[in-house]
Amino acid sequence: MLSKRSRIILSAIGTFLCLLSVVYVSCTKVGPPPSCNGVVCLNNGYCNHGRCVCPVGYEGTNCGTASVDKFIGNWDVKQVVIGSDNPPTKGITTNYSILFKHTATPTTFFIFNFLNDPSYNELVCVLDSVNTNNFYLDTMRGFNMYFDHIVIKENSRGSYNNATRDINATFILRHLNATHNWQIDTMSLYLKPHF
Repeated sequence: MLSKRSRIILSAIGTFLCLLSVVYVSCTKVGPPPSCNGVVCLNNGYCNHGRCVCPVGYEGTNCGTASVDKFIGNWDVKQVVIGSDNPPTKGITTNYSILFKHTATPTTFFIFNFLNDPSYNELVCVLDSVNTNNFYLDTMRGFNMYFDHIVIKENSRGSYNNATRDINATFILRHLNATHNWQIDTMSLYLKPHF
């Protein structure tokens, strides 16, 4: 059993700690959240604590920018075969230009002149719903997967870098080679805006 003196000391310490917690909370307490008065959010975005919360496919302070806009335009491509089940193919570098164009949705875009083939157009790319700087080739669409003896494999994707304004991508292809045998190549693509 605690003595009377011990109970008084414990009670004093408890009271002191309660007082400290009240002082701490009152010192760190923030004011009311910012108001949404005058905040206009576009494209079905909504205001929360003075800021716009944008729907998937839109970004910016007022949700006025389509997430795909950063991809749209002409790009210079440096393509390097970084992996292949045909060893002499590894390391082959190709330079060409491609075009990214809008589709009907703010979360997809088309690639034209894919693999430097002027007839290989309208490949659908889909933005990642969590990080709209990332995209992947839509391998569910038949035209994307099979074209002129080329099959685009899953995990073919790319990423836009906000700081450098370029794109790094990796595409995995299964295709017929010159001897009409199937081979799988993994290609690294570096894209910079074409001026």
